[in-house]
Amino acid sequence: MKGGIDRREFLRASLLACGSVARPAGIKASDDAGSVNPGKLHILYAREKVPRFEIPSYRGQSYSDRIPDTLDIAERARLGVHALTSITDPNADFEIYGACHFFRNPPVMDHDFNDWVQNQEGLMEALPLLRLASGDTMNNQVDPVWMKTTLQSIGPDGLLYVPLEGRPWGRLHADGINPVWRTNGTRTQYTDRSVTQAANASSCQRMIGTMTIYFLRDGNPMWTATINKMIERLAVLAIQREDYCYFAPGSFEPNATVPPDAPMPLGSTWGVSWNTRLIQGLMQYYRVSSHEPARILAEKLVKYTRYHGEIFEPEGPWFLDPEIRGESKSLAVSDSIRKKYYVEGLKRGGHGHGHGIGVLAMLEYADATHDGDLLQFCKTSFEWARNPGSEYGASTLVGWFPEFYVPHYPSCEGCIVGDMISMATKLSAAGVGDYWDDVDRWVRNQFAEQQLTSVDWVYRLAAREPRKPVGPFEVAERAPERNVGAYAGGASANDFALGVASSGIGHCCTGTCTRTIYYVWEKMVENRNGRLRVNLLLNRASRWADVYSYIPYQGRVDVKMKEPSREVVIRAPEWVESQSPQIECKVNGTPRPLAWAGRYVSAGAVKAGDLVMLTFPMEERTVREQIGGQPYAMVIKGNTVVSIDPAGKNVPLYLGRERYRTSQVAWRQVQRFVPDKEVVW
Repeated sequence: MKGGIDRREFLRASLLACGSVARPAGIKASDDAGSVNPGKLHILYAREKVPRFEIPSYRGQSYSDRIPDTLDIAERARLGVHALTSITDPNADFEIYGACHFFRNPPVMDHDFNDWVQNQEGLMEALPLLRLASGDTMNNQVDPVWMKTTLQSIGPDGLLYVPLEGRPWGRLHADGINPVWRTNGTRTQYTDRSVTQAANASSCQRMIGTMTIYFLRDGNPMWTATINKMIERLAVLAIQREDYCYFAPGSFEPNATVPPDAPMPLGSTWGVSWNTRLIQGLMQYYRVSSHEPARILAEKLVKYTRYHGEIFEPEGPWFLDPEIRGESKSLAVSDSIRKKYYVEGLKRGGHGHGHGIGVLAMLEYADATHDGDLLQFCKTSFEWARNPGSEYGASTLVGWFPEFYVPHYPSCEGCIVGDMISMATKLSAAGVGDYWDDVDRWVRNQFAEQQLTSVDWVYRLAAREPRKPVGPFEVAERAPERNVGAYAGGASANDFALGVASSGIGHCCTGTCTRTIYYVWEKMVENRNGRLRVNLLLNRASRWADVYSYIPYQGRVDVKMKEPSREVVIRAPEWVESQSPQIECKVNGTPRPLAWAGRYVSAGAVKAGDLVMLTFPMEERTVREQIGGQPYAMVIKGNTVVSIDPAGKNVPLYLGRERYRTSQVAWRQVQRFVPDKEVVW
């Protein structure tokens, strides 16, 4: 069964990933091991020859350490590296399998059009970031192929194109790609076999960020030249309207022409995908390069998103999507949502990730340009999503947010959990709000539980289903094991796999959430001008200090200094009142008075080698809350759910957490890694 944050589960899962696993009756290992490709495919990219590049090693200090057996984000990053690189198909240039289906006998991964989440949702962006955070080199044969195919996908006009020839599943289950705009300004459909390459803003947006990371790591100007040409071409394709712009619905062939009267996409599903998503990549690049065309294009897309796209209300709450209102149809938004859930007269809500990634994109622009008004808009929008009203079933206590913000929707997509944590982290780091307590709760609970850490239960779940042959674009060989470290596509507050909107794992969630891991890891510990600031009381190694978190066994956090600091400030836990004498500090065993500043306590100046120990009370409480239309009773110790009832029907969450109810700390030996240089992301 799924075991939460237990290191033993991590080790066990890693072993399973490298070998075989005992399967229950009804699941065979041999004749079910299907494979989509009998041999290497010849994929026809936009170009064959690419400029030379090298991948610098991930330099840093690696060392063995003994830490409390509590949540460690670096270990979650290692699991993420495993998933990102193991769900790939070596016969198809390590293209990912876009989904893993658990309600199947046998469970399978499959290829279809949606494999494009590999770049659209940031899996390629997340991989180098997670390697920096963890130092993990597992399956490092994937990285150079991904980088090469990125360059091979750059068309003659500078856009990144999805190749259709040589990928027999490339047109299967395609949505959001039509119409295809042609060179002469006419339109066709994705099913048109004469269309061999297709691009849009969504295929380019995360690749701008990905190539920016490559440039930050190797300094090769080839990456910036490629990005500059891409931005130049995108600016030409954008339809200009006074002080804003937008991209036409659908996709483009190389050197396509789009008429200026092309319709404007509306709503969070396609308005954000075809337009808003691009803002984040543009601004990630702008931070590094100060490339003014990137900022200008992003500014115009921000104005489209905020004022014209019918995505957000003027003050920030979310407009209900046109698909849910019944004004349009899309494979991305099932008709059943409107039929099953009462939306008559509903004005606010809609797709969680569609809106969430839109806010995150605008937040990137607002922070980079110091746009105070837009920062406040993003804050207001985030706060509405955080607490939209009890009928939506969201939980700020554990970090459960519905895939679709409609009353009593039961399923939580990993994407929206990742978006909410990312927004909370970035808003807090920007000083616009203080959401570190939210981040702490959400990371410890729903976010940790929606990452796959063991797979026995997958085979038990699959054994309930009638046997079904492995299809032509499916693979069953070790499919669950290869997904260890990926994120659930549709979970309840206590069930990993509901089977409502997802049959297991859709790797859009894996891309979103693995990027979130890095955001959290990066901002947990900060050093500014010799002042060390600890924002989250979780285990973390850094070049300035190592943090050892005893939570939730005990109310204790140790900070072992590696460098001198003129001041060490540590965030007090949420359940300890400001100015409370219950929180105490010792440096090298000697009591030291604390000075409070908001929710932080200052231990003053310290030297290299000093051990700062913070202690505080740790108590349990029982909380009853309705989440996603289901009432739950939870026992919470500090901020950590240690028990939840009722149990999930398929895959209960929070298993193995009973051990936290004791004050007897368990320890484990880990390999810590501190990179020589972090990427500010």
